[in-house]
Amino acid sequence: MKTISKVLMCGVMLTASSAVTTNVYAQDPCADVDAKTALYAKYTTNYEVITKGKPAIETITERKAAVEAGKEYMSKYGACKDDTAQIDYFKKAIPDLEKGIKDAEKAATDAAGAAAKDKLFKSFDTAVRGNKTDEVFSTGKEVLAQETNSPIGLDVTLVLASVGFDQASLKTPNNTFNNDAVNYAKAAIQKLEAGKTSENFGAYQYQYKNKEFADGKNNALGWMNYTVGYIMYNRQNQKKEALPYLYKSTQLNSATKNFPESYRQIGAWYLDDAIRIDTERTEKQKVAGNKDTEETLALLGTQKGLADRAIDAYARAYKIASASPQTAKEYKDALYTKLKELYAFRYDGKTDGIDAFVAGVMSKPMPDPTTTVTPVTVTPAVTTTTTGSASDSTTNPGAPAASTMPKASAATDAAPSSRASGTTTVKSNNSSNVATATKAAANGATPAATKGKKPVTKKKGTR
Repeated sequence: MKTISKVLMCGVMLTASSAVTTNVYAQDPCADVDAKTALYAKYTTNYEVITKGKPAIETITERKAAVEAGKEYMSKYGACKDDTAQIDYFKKAIPDLEKGIKDAEKAATDAAGAAAKDKLFKSFDTAVRGNKTDEVFSTGKEVLAQETNSPIGLDVTLVLASVGFDQASLKTPNNTFNNDAVNYAKAAIQKLEAGKTSENFGAYQYQYKNKEFADGKNNALGWMNYTVGYIMYNRQNQKKEALPYLYKSTQLNSATKNFPESYRQIGAWYLDDAIRIDTERTEKQKVAGNKDTEETLALLGTQKGLADRAIDAYARAYKIASASPQTAKEYKDALYTKLKELYAFRYDGKTDGIDAFVAGVMSKPMPDPTTTVTPVTVTPAVTTTTTGSASDSTTNPGAPAASTMPKASAATDAAPSSRASGTTTVKSNNSSNVATATKAAANGATPAATKGKKPVTKKKGTR
């Protein structure tokens, strides 16, 4: 029994000794070499992966695992005397690794964004070159959402306005994009006037800087003002609101300064306003017994003031059109006929001096249509009746002043068929008007772009 007791006691003592050893490791993690080795291996395994030249996007996960292992090591063994050197290493290495992770994540995000942007730009460019209007607008809007304030944003805005204009000026107009075209053209005007610049001012067939117009900014400004004016005047029935834009398009160093239709449309608006007043004046004369009053004479004076403006505008249109051999004779004749009618109304049937006026009109500044029209002073007509002696003479100072108001300007719809064409088709409701005309400049200037040009060179970060 004693022998058995001794064996049992020995077993108890060995068990107790083992328990003490286990408790020592449990209470002192600094002595747990195996745990340290495993944790350090986790760090080095993942750290070594990122030193083998793999792309950053493939190492983010491993870097994070290395950082996690290093932080855990510092947390568990930071107080261990034998691990001081290792802990000091981690304190320096972990922040560098974390910075590398952030840089790698940003690079991965940037790369993905750049790839998506490049795909979008390529889609936009393909749509523009292929004249796929719906895709131009859908992709263009996405590009602008990312590039509103960059030179690319200006170029895309110019393209969208131009494509919308081309659709509005088709022989059979597509009015789907009228509002978009006007809004983009106005946005482009704001950008240009605020000093935004571009290497080409547009892109592809809608590039406004070329050998004819090295001043791409003003050429683009002229076209954008013309775009707004043309669509508002001809497509949106906002003629008065269109006048400032049509006028501005004639004042810039742009192909648009030599578009006779811009001047004709301004003149037609003055004429239409004079005709409106003529109806009012005639009614007031009837009420007064077919006589002029101070009020009707004032209205006639306003009509003649409007006629002065219309004469100036039509004379400019005729001057430009007649100087271009490409302009149809019918168009020139229609302009001159209307000019003579206006001149005869303004000067009580006289047309002397009309040719001299046309010859010198371009040397004078064109009146701004937003400024007030100056009425012409009109004296009342005097009718004298003689019955045999001077004492029998009577006068009728109330007789209506003689005037023959020109007929309304025939509706025309003229614009370049595209930015790349100088030829214009003019539709008319009046057989006396022109069938075709041209917008080519009298001095040989051509519109902003020419079909067949090579696409603009792709630049890093652009189309």
